Amino acid sequence: MVEASSGVSVSRTAVQTWLLKVLQRKGMFAAEAEIVALRLLEAEQQGRGAWGLALLPELVSAMDLGDIDPRARTLTVLDLPAAAILDGSTGAGQVGATKAMQLAIQKAHTAGIGMVIVKNSQPCGDVRRYAELAAQAGCIGFCTTNSGKAVLPADRPVLSVHPQAWALPAGDAHLVSLQTLDAQEPLLSPAAGARGLLSLVLTAGLTASRAPYQKKKMSPYGAGAEHFCLAIQPTALQAQEPLSTLIGEAWPQLQHSVGGWERVPVEAPAERLMLSSAAKAAIDEVAQSTRVPWLEE
Repeated sequence: MVEASSGVSVSRTAVQTWLLKVLQRKGMFAAEAEIVALRLLEAEQQGRGAWGLALLPELVSAMDLGDIDPRARTLTVLDLPAAAILDGSTGAGQVGATKAMQLAIQKAHTAGIGMVIVKNSQPCGDVRRYAELAAQAGCIGFCTTNSGKAVLPADRPVLSVHPQAWALPAGDAHLVSLQTLDAQEPLLSPAAGARGLLSLVLTAGLTASRAPYQKKKMSPYGAGAEHFCLAIQPTALQAQEPLSTLIGEAWPQLQHSVGGWERVPVEAPAERLMLSSAAKAAIDEVAQSTRVPWLEE
C-alpha cells in the first residue's frame, strides 16, 4: 500500500478479493457478492466515494441487524414482454437494482423498451451507476429509488430524497444527469415536488409498497426500498443515424449552456485505486469487525 498526497493507492484486485471474502463471510452467495463489490469499486474509481467503500460498514451492520438478508434471492413477481416486477427479498440494494437494470436492458433489446421495478429491496447506492449500465449497453437509461423515511417538506414530511438519474450513450462516453431532493432545504421549486411525487409513483406506487411517510424505522435499511429502472434501445425505434451521433453533435454546442449533465468516459477498470481516508477507515473498521484481515501491499 502506497501513501499519496490525495489518499492511499491500493491494488483494485486486492480490494476486490478482500471485499468478496468479507461479503461471503457475512453469508452472501459468490455471484451476489461480486455485484456488490463491483458497484462499490466503480464508485471509488469514478470519484463518488460516498457510494463506495464508505458504505461497507453500513452494509455489514445492516446484515448483522437482520435488515439485509445476505442469502436473499431476487424473485420474479411479474414478467411481461417490456416490463417486469422483481422482489429483492430484503437483499442488498446493489444486487436488486443491478438485476433490475440488466433485465430492463435485455427487454429493451427485444421490445425497444424495458421497465423493471424491484420491490422489497434495500438502498442501492448511486442511482447514476444503474442508468450508466444502460448507456454502456447503447440504451437510454433512467433509475430512481424510494428509500428511507419521509424528510420533505420539513413541516409535514411526505417525500424522501428520491434521487433520479438519466444516462445517454455518446460513443466512447456517456452523459449522466443526477437530480435529488435536498433534505436540508425546503421544497421551494414546484418541479422538485413534482419529481419527488413521480419517483414515489414509479417505485412504491406501481408495486403497492410503503411510501416514505408510512415507514416508521429511522434506519434506511430497516425501512426498505424500491428501485425503478428504465432502458430504451434507440436502434430498435429508429432507422436513421445512431442516437450517439446526434448527442455527439449537439453536446459540444450545449455543454457550456446546459447545466446538470456530466460527460463520463467509458473506462476499463483501473489497476489501482486511490482511496480516501474515509474509505480506508471503512476497510479498517470492517476488517476488525468481521475478522477478515486487510493484507497491505
